[in-house]
Amino acid sequence: MALLLKKEKTELDKLREALMTGVSYMIPVIVAGGMMLAFGSLFETLTGVDLNESNSFLAQVIHDLKTFGLYGLTLLFPVIAAFVGFGLAGKPAIAPGLIAGMLARDMQMGFLGALLSGLMVGYLVRWMLANIKLPKEFRSLLPMVIIPLLGTAIVLFTMKYIVGYPLIALNSGLENWLVDMSGGNKVLMAAVLGAMVGFDLGGPINKAAITVSLGLFAQGIYEPVTASHIAIMIAPFGIGVSTIIAKKYYTQELQENGRAALMMSCVGISEGAIPFILANPALILVNTIGSAISASLVILFSSIVEAPAAGILALILSSNFFLYLVSIAAGVAFVAIGTTVLMKRQFAKKQTLESSQTKHPESA
Repeated sequence: MALLLKKEKTELDKLREALMTGVSYMIPVIVAGGMMLAFGSLFETLTGVDLNESNSFLAQVIHDLKTFGLYGLTLLFPVIAAFVGFGLAGKPAIAPGLIAGMLARDMQMGFLGALLSGLMVGYLVRWMLANIKLPKEFRSLLPMVIIPLLGTAIVLFTMKYIVGYPLIALNSGLENWLVDMSGGNKVLMAAVLGAMVGFDLGGPINKAAITVSLGLFAQGIYEPVTASHIAIMIAPFGIGVSTIIAKKYYTQELQENGRAALMMSCVGISEGAIPFILANPALILVNTIGSAISASLVILFSSIVEAPAAGILALILSSNFFLYLVSIAAGVAFVAIGTTVLMKRQFAKKQTLESSQTKHPESA
């Protein structure tokens, strides 16, 4: 029975290992890029330097720090795609994955699009390695030429023309829907905006919410941008708190990333939560609900921010500091508790599986 169970889960285990491989390679990129951007934004806020106007050496340093941080976050998507593919099919998947990840970034598909491209690359390359047979003297052409050329082209055209355009159409439709909602129940709209921001952490749904919020902000309507920008910080902050209060359920890598996520949250950067989503996709629902809670509460309390600011700066600029803080705390508490429960269950399952394999070594 143990042997049968192991065989049934083999493919799922490979997928889980591929996702964790992507996480392990992605974490240093997020930490490097996110922390530089976070510190740059924090210095800009604390010093009050206007990077667009000032020519001082300090302004140049802050500008460079933020730019270097953006370089790191730009690499986030190709790294996810490349190393999820690598986890499924080995080195031949890296080149197609890097290029597919760049397409996902340029088409604003977010980390979910990059993850999808990595899975497509991994399974396609694995199939090509198993099914394309070449004479011995030409076998080196498969990983060096055929897979990089043919595999990359197949995935890119699929991503652009089959996956990409429907996502773009969805993005446009969401923007129009949100604009139509703006004249109705503000609390409901805030909840929807918060949920969208928390759902894909920089992907097309998130971008639709932010775009509409900024458009309405330009018209002097401040509630949408207040709701969407408070939602930005909820997932990384709540997950970061969970890594502190329940660190035994996290690997050392994820514990370190939790601390980085806390710092990034304070300056309105949500990407720090992405490694945790890949480690446990069920967290998407927790993040979505937690972000919606904070966004709806901040509008219900009328703690409005009349500036396109996120993180600590938004807290300082809010019309009611205390109620804005309460709104943050409610969403963060939900995410921290929900994340801890899910990670505890995942940890328990892993412990049970390892215990079973120890008792029945023949199933390994």
